[in-house]
Amino acid sequence: MKNQKPVIIEEYNEEWPKAFNIIASILSNKLSGLALRIEHVGSTSVPNLASKPIIDIDVVIESMEYLPGVIKKLDELGYVHEGDLGIKNREAFARKDVYVPYSSEGYVKHEHHLYDAIEKVTN
Repeated sequence: MKNQKPVIIEEYNEEWPKAFNIIASILSNKLSGLALRIEHVGSTSVPNLASKPIIDIDVVIESMEYLPGVIKKLDELGYVHEGDLGIKNREAFARKDVYVPYSSEGYVKHEHHLYDAIEKVTN
C-alpha cells in the first residue's frame, strides 16, 4: 500500500475564489481564442462549503481539434498533459511546480487541479 496523504477538509475560505480569478486570468490570456470559458468547479467553488483546499478548474473547449493548441499553450505556462486518466472527453494537466501557471509576477499559486473539458456545441 502506498503512503497516502491524509485528506484535509477546511472551512470555506474567501481566498479560493480570489485564487481562481488570478489563475483564470493567466489561463485566459494565454488561451485566447482556444477556450470557450474557464470555470471554477468542485467544492471550493461553492460558497460556505467546507472542502479540500484544492481548486478545480475546467478549461472548456469546443472540440478535440483545439486540444493540441491548448496542450502547447498550457505547456508554456508550466503544465504537463497527463491524458484523460480514464475519463472520456476530459484531459488532465499537472503542474511542474508551485509557480504554475507561470506569469510575469512569478509568485506561488494556490494548489489546483486543471482539466480540459470538451463541450459539444449545437446550433
